[in-house]
Formats: sequence, structure tokens, C-alpha cells
Amino acid sequence: MADKTDKIGWRMGFDSLDLPSAVAHKKNLDPPGFDSSAKDLPSVPPPSQRPKDSQMLQRKQNALYARATAPAKNIAFMCFMAWMMGSGIQMFSIIMTFSLLATPLSAIASSGSVFPKEEDWPNLDTLTPRALYCVVHFGQIVFGMYKLNGMGLLPVFPSDWISTMAVPVTLEHAYPAVGNIA
Repeated sequence: MADKTDKIGWRMGFDSLDLPSAVAHKKNLDPPGFDSSAKDLPSVPPPSQRPKDSQMLQRKQNALYARATAPAKNIAFMCFMAWMMGSGIQMFSIIMTFSLLATPLSAIASSGSVFPKEEDWPNLDTLTPRALYCVVHFGQIVFGMYKLNGMGLLPVFPSDWISTMAVPVTLEHAYPAVGNIA
């Protein structure tokens, strides 16, 4: 039975290659672009052992303030959308008003996870950006309350709470259309 090399019909022997003498003594050749002097460089320390400079602290503080004011664009857009919905009592305007109130309340409740206290940076102030974040979202709550008042859903008159008081005078009246549409 013939061996495998006979079936292929050719065989190449790498032992017979004439290698230059500088490379011949190396058993493991380095890949192209590899710098053998790079092995002698010191290793980079882990992040917990790196020196903490004041510029890094300032960059982290600025990043926290940027994270605190980032929702202002979304809030401005939501307030504009609510204003465009009008003050009528329809399904979409009620859903929009609910969203105006529910979204910032959940964001304020989860502000602790948005601004966690970093143990590596004890001098990092997370309370002020977190308070700013809550104030920005509180602005959306105020606009949502204004929207509820404009829709007439906010109980602001004493007659809304006490049934024996007179109802305030209405400023608008709605009348049905005149005539039949056929």
C-alpha cells in the first residue's frame, strides 16, 4: 500500500531550503512589524493604581454636568409637543399629559443609578449634578401641571373640593351646529 505522499504526486521538503545564517539559528521567527525591544517596556498599571490627576477629576465632573443637562433637549421637545396638542380633552392630549408627568417622576426616582458614587474618586461631586438633573426634570413636571390646569383637569377652585360652594362662571360655551347635515 502506497503512502499518502505517493497519492499526491509531489512533495516539498522545507529542510533543504537555504536560509540565511542570521535567521537559521532562530527557531521562532517574529511576525512582520513585531518589535522585539517592545517586550522590555514596562507594563501599564491597572486603573486603580494609576495616579489620579486633577484634570481627570475635572473631566469627570464636566461629564457629570453634561449628563445632568442632557435631558433638557428632550424636555423642551416634549413641552413643545404638548403645547401643539392643545388644551382640549382628547385621548391623545391626556396620554401626552400623562407622559409629561410620568417620565420625569421615574427619571427623578432613578437618578441614583444615573449618578453613582465612584469609590475611586472620593472628591467627585455627584450631588450637585444629580440635583441639577432633578431640577431639569421638575421643569417638565411644572409644565405638565400647567397643561392639566389648561385642560381643566386640575382641581384649583374651592368648588372642586366642596360641593356646597357655587361653581365659578364659565368663560366659554359650546353650542351644537345649526341645522341638519344631510
